[in-house]
Amino acid sequence: MLGWKSILKSGDGLAAARQDVRELQVRLIDLSKQSKRPDWHPGNPDGQFGPKTETAVKAFQKDQNLVADGQVGSLTVEALYKNYAQLRDFLGARQWQQADEETAKLMLKNVGPGEFADSFEPGEIEQIPCSDLHALDKLWLASSGGHFGFSVQKRIWKSTIATNPDVDDAGQRFGEITGHFVDGEWIEYKRVTFNLSALAGHLPTLWWRRSTVLAGFGRPVASLVSRMDSCKLP
Repeated sequence: MLGWKSILKSGDGLAAARQDVRELQVRLIDLSKQSKRPDWHPGNPDGQFGPKTETAVKAFQKDQNLVADGQVGSLTVEALYKNYAQLRDFLGARQWQQADEETAKLMLKNVGPGEFADSFEPGEIEQIPCSDLHALDKLWLASSGGHFGFSVQKRIWKSTIATNPDVDDAGQRFGEITGHFVDGEWIEYKRVTFNLSALAGHLPTLWWRRSTVLAGFGRPVASLVSRMDSCKLP
């Protein structure tokens, strides 16, 4: 699911594998915090598969009833991202609306119950774990051939905010580019285009429509882009 080309194991960390190892480390850190399992923590996410990372992988594998060999193959990857199996299936079948709904569900689940369980409250988007944002983005990118996904939306947002410093103005322009602001108004969810004929960055969309910081498209997207920047995501 992470796009790794081979099994990750102790000693990996050369340029070709460093980013994959860092993804693994960040995921283990997030899961360690979420599950309150300090033995899953690999230490500093430096992209080097050293003894601490190997120990953390073995602890995680043992708790998932996997062979605790410290090597990260397909079964360990599936366990690391098991909450994303349904989304992967929807995207694989190009069931875009179901995938959009599942994405919003997963994002909201990651910030925990708030006053409004079905929408983001101010500040919550910035709390989504980095590894979860990365996984969601990679699934959307892979399934759409780079047409949909958070990183696509981020690139568009960066270009609009550069020429429209006001967040609301930038949000309106962003909506025009992605097909959500049409003829002077924000389209209803029933008018969203759930196929690849949509404009780039059109999906996912339900997550921002369930945001209590919504004031046009601008503020939720600005919050997401800020989180992606802090996570060092493309």
